[in-house]
Amino acid sequence: MTRRVGFGLAVIAIAVMSASSIASAATITPGTYQLHNHPDGNVNPPPYGMRLDELYDVSPGNDVFTLDFDHAMSNVTLVYDDNAGTIAISGVAYGGRDVGANYANDSYLGLYQLDFLYNVGVGLVGGDDDLIVIAGANKQNFGSITPLDAGHPDVNNPTTLFDVRDGTYSFRFGDENNDLGHRGFAGISGWGWVGFDNEAHPGAADDFLFTAELIPEPASVTLMLVGFGSMIARRRR
Repeated sequence: MTRRVGFGLAVIAIAVMSASSIASAATITPGTYQLHNHPDGNVNPPPYGMRLDELYDVSPGNDVFTLDFDHAMSNVTLVYDDNAGTIAISGVAYGGRDVGANYANDSYLGLYQLDFLYNVGVGLVGGDDDLIVIAGANKQNFGSITPLDAGHPDVNNPTTLFDVRDGTYSFRFGDENNDLGHRGFAGISGWGWVGFDNEAHPGAADDFLFTAELIPEPASVTLMLVGFGSMIARRRR
């Protein structure tokens, strides 16, 4: 009986976490989000969560570099701190030079450390619950991307990134004003523009485009299990 109850509690907790994730799709709550590739990337496949054209000048044309946030070796998160008014994107992602449906099998293929901090202009969209970064000009928020593989021509040498305004804002996190999602994805997405090498757009496109899911805090899971355990115990009496 104990095993059955324990299994039942685990199933219930998973169901509640899934339901809460769906329910929170329209509301951005403080916490840590796991980032994934967005299905509507313009150069997908291969799928990606960030694109940085001309990150490295390999050929005479436009060299498209992307990062696959869902690769087995990738782990990229976003942390929203409402008290500090910051959005921090960080982690390790697998990626390289996109040459069509696949990555080029060259020295640029491998793992990259990604870090970006929005701490200027972070707030709520007027009349909506999405987060938005509205800075007065470009280069108000910064980050870096660093190749980690020993065979990379620029290994351990970080490239500085900065935010770029596209119209009125440089980054947005949410599901749009109509709560239907961004570019066909019904959940939470993040999208925004960046530059590097002191240029606003070194390539044809340089931007974040990813989806996100809130990672439940361990304390929340424990409280759910305790609550359901108490409820079942009362019913058995």
